[in-house]
Amino acid sequence: MENEEEAQEKMLMYRMLESRLESAARERELVSEKFMEVVSTISALENIEKNSDNILFKMGSEVYANGKLDGNNKLLIEIGAGIVVEKSLEEGKQILTKRREELERLSKETQNNIEQITEMLNKMAPELNELMKKGNKG
Repeated sequence: MENEEEAQEKMLMYRMLESRLESAARERELVSEKFMEVVSTISALENIEKNSDNILFKMGSEVYANGKLDGNNKLLIEIGAGIVVEKSLEEGKQILTKRREELERLSKETQNNIEQITEMLNKMAPELNELMKKGNKG
């Protein structure tokens, strides 16, 4: 009876860890997508600095428009909570560079979390199998 309770407890813990692993993997995917978006935007801003006469703006749903920045070369950048501020190209690149660095840090943190959870699952699996075998014999 004690082995059965222990096996159930370990199984519950194992399933909890699996769920955390799935969440961390989804988070890693989202961070990776956001990282690529930020890198692409920084690159676009650098291209605008070189040639601001003819810019291709993405409108959404695979629709683009040719355009040109007005004389002040200002961007509207969302800084969080739906708040948008006007910034220069250089300030925009600085903000995005900080975001990229934060996403890199978050990516490493998430990867470390995934590795720790995976290690715990790998350690628990044989123990759980052994308890299940004992439970089936008894």
